[in-house]
Amino acid sequence: MTRYIFSYDVEHPELCIKALRVLVEIHRQYEVPATFFIVGKLIESHAEELTKLLRDDELFDIQSHTYSHKLLKDNEMHGKGVGIEEMRYELEMGKRLIEEAFGVECIGFRTPCGFYKGFQGDSGRLSVIWECGFKFVSSDARGPADSIPSGLQQAYWYDVEGFPNLLELPAHGWHDNVLKDPDGTLQPRLMLPYPMLLPWGIPTRPPRTPEEEFEVQKVWIEKALAYELDYISLVYHPHSIYRMSEDCRIIRLLIEHVRSLGMPTTTYAQLYRYYADKRGSVPGRKKWDWELEMSKVVFSVSH
Repeated sequence: MTRYIFSYDVEHPELCIKALRVLVEIHRQYEVPATFFIVGKLIESHAEELTKLLRDDELFDIQSHTYSHKLLKDNEMHGKGVGIEEMRYELEMGKRLIEEAFGVECIGFRTPCGFYKGFQGDSGRLSVIWECGFKFVSSDARGPADSIPSGLQQAYWYDVEGFPNLLELPAHGWHDNVLKDPDGTLQPRLMLPYPMLLPWGIPTRPPRTPEEEFEVQKVWIEKALAYELDYISLVYHPHSIYRMSEDCRIIRLLIEHVRSLGMPTTTYAQLYRYYADKRGSVPGRKKWDWELEMSKVVFSVSH
């Protein structure tokens, strides 16, 4: 059965604490685990609140979102990334702050923004990641040309690049802060591709309510089930959830939907450990493939 991972990129200095207070209570109420990828600078400024909310709770997996949310490599939509040594600093500092604040080993991180095919073919940057002590990275989180949405790509080792024990755990679908538009302003999204690369899961306009957002997101969940994939983890940001609705209702809707489908829930750390123990069960780079999906798209014109 396809697993669902609730994961959050914790990065906004003003709204994240407000949102986390609500999200933590929702997850505890439903006893559903979650992974929180936290920016190091946020720990420096809000350590007391963050540790009070998240530390020493077995439901919560705490990993890094780098030190200051800098782009770790070039991105076609966002521009030039930092150099190798600055990347090293971002990773080392982010990891150290997690471990000092939460008293846990930080074994993984999610890159800011994400990239098409993650760090495939980039042995130099993978070397830095490995030297910093990470066991997994969640960087494969964009479509072709570093566009949004991401696909449903599955876990793979970076063995081709010379790092057979470093695992990629991709993130999926829409980045929620790009997907929705609670104010109805219809601002252009520069990260969206033309042509649209997938014929499903694409709304005609940005959702303006949690209920509209849910209608989009459940398509991605249903596709993951239909493809019999190992897991799906939609990209969420606490500040973006909170801006849409201060009760963070979309997460309740998703939890209840996942439960109604009988999907088990897990965390990034738990999934990494499962794959590390059962290396042969890692789906690999071709389990869900962009090129194959794009080849299925049929020409049509909307009227």
